[in-house]
Amino acid sequence: MATTAPRRDWGDLGIERDFARAARVYEKGIYVLLQGETGCGKEVFARALHEAGARAGGPFVAVNCAALPETLIESELFGYRGGAFTGASREGRRGRILAADEGTLLLDEIGDMPLALQARLLRVLEERRVTPLGGETAVKVDVRVICATHRDLPRMVAEGSFRRDLYFRLAGFAVELPPLRLRGGRAGLIRALLAELAPGATLSPAALDCLAAHHWPGNLRQLRNVLETVAALAGGATIGTADLPPEIGPRDRLGAFPEMREPPPHDDVANEGEGAELSCLEQAAREAMLRLLERHRWNITRVADELGVSRNTVYRKVERYRLVRD
Repeated sequence: MATTAPRRDWGDLGIERDFARAARVYEKGIYVLLQGETGCGKEVFARALHEAGARAGGPFVAVNCAALPETLIESELFGYRGGAFTGASREGRRGRILAADEGTLLLDEIGDMPLALQARLLRVLEERRVTPLGGETAVKVDVRVICATHRDLPRMVAEGSFRRDLYFRLAGFAVELPPLRLRGGRAGLIRALLAELAPGATLSPAALDCLAAHHWPGNLRQLRNVLETVAALAGGATIGTADLPPEIGPRDRLGAFPEMREPPPHDDVANEGEGAELSCLEQAAREAMLRLLERHRWNITRVADELGVSRNTVYRKVERYRLVRD
């Protein structure tokens, strides 16, 4: 029976819909694949799935496949028996997969897993059993699996750098998390995140406008860092534009930061004047792209596959046409 977890305000109706659908399939044991740029909140999304489900009382174990040296990934994931290799402890180690037993395992940056280990991971997922390094007996494991990546896995499959069978096993339900610059409701998200990070802190309307309009190349990770910093600097006073970093302040302060001169429109005016700078041909292309995105529920990977282009190309079109997910 599922537990009742506090409702999370994602600040974006599209993400809320995706979360509700992902939660349903996660509860059925279907693998969930989270895709999106670095820092866009994939681990936050995965942890929220865990906390909203029946396994909330079990462990949530996150493994960053990109942060571990290739020589250590195998022992970290599958564990090892004492003395299995030079330098191994006498007691051995359970491994992260067994540590997540009766809970959730997040394989972050799965696209960076060495090709040689992908076959072994697939076998573990299929058999639900883990054989530690140096061991002979497989240990049964009951774990829900969520994977996350910023890489274009379908392209990696086509290039031969990611196993096709593993990809189709992991991509039971794929969710494309948009970068912060393409999210709707940024102002509300900023207020909610500030309340979480610095209870009692407030933003002036002008400061909120600057934050909501910023491009945020570092996504949520960058936003969290900025909010924590400005709240500390304000010392309890209302956070104004003077408290913001130069690259995020009012536009007349951006002379030294020309790359920051293309912020997305404010949430409240995001749909005003859409296509005003586009030619008739571009306007038609914009409408066609919007229909395609809506048909695929804003799954950038599926749109890119249908068009035969990279995900980055689709993102550039979305920004060029100022498309915002409702």
